[in-house]
Amino acid sequence: MSPTQESTVQVEGRELKILTRGSGPETFVLVPGIGVSPRYFAPLARELAAFGAVHSVELPGFGGTRAPREALSMQGFARLVRGALDSAGIGPAVLVGHSMGCQITAEMTVAHPELTRALVLLGPTTNRKERSALQQGWRLFQDTLREPPQVNYVVLSDYARSSKRWYFTTVPEMVGHRLEETVAKIDAPTLVLRGERDPIAPREWVAELGRACPGARIAEVPGEAHVAMFRRPRTVASYCLELAARA
Repeated sequence: MSPTQESTVQVEGRELKILTRGSGPETFVLVPGIGVSPRYFAPLARELAAFGAVHSVELPGFGGTRAPREALSMQGFARLVRGALDSAGIGPAVLVGHSMGCQITAEMTVAHPELTRALVLLGPTTNRKERSALQQGWRLFQDTLREPPQVNYVVLSDYARSSKRWYFTTVPEMVGHRLEETVAKIDAPTLVLRGERDPIAPREWVAELGRACPGARIAEVPGEAHVAMFRRPRTVASYCLELAARA
């Protein structure tokens, strides 16, 4: 098992961290959702590390990084992540976004298509029919009832470590972003993936994104909720590898 290496990168005065493990012909970049560190990616990173280098990004203000003073749009987050990858000499890569990370990786792919070999959108936010903080909070609560205790521990403890001010500053940016318009501009092999029991990314929303994104495929991870990669990392990894093989 390859050890994980951690590096801190400054981009435009904001702090990001990159956790790296594995080596090989393929490169994967994992971008998490709002309020969390990359810890919940650990099982997936272990699976993918057998096939290449896996770089998990810790976004500004979440996990252990300092919170910026001003709000960041999804395009702003994408610009910072791209800058961090450039600083570390990472790319092109298979980008894997989860939750809000889907919005960030989609914006990266549109702005810098040369960086993206393929794109996996797992549990994408924000459902077009539920674009309010209250609705998303309710869906998050529903999801905690469907996740295993280990997932809730990781996610909720990360929320506790993150800047509350920054979390609530970011929510309107996440909720107001129109992912369906962004994916329509993507010209890269794309998979839109959800857990079968995910209340945050419902089936009809994923289907809408699949129709909007040229050539995209859609799939489900059986029996799982929003954090589908935690208990089913091998299944999610197989989807990532299959997509990479087509790139």
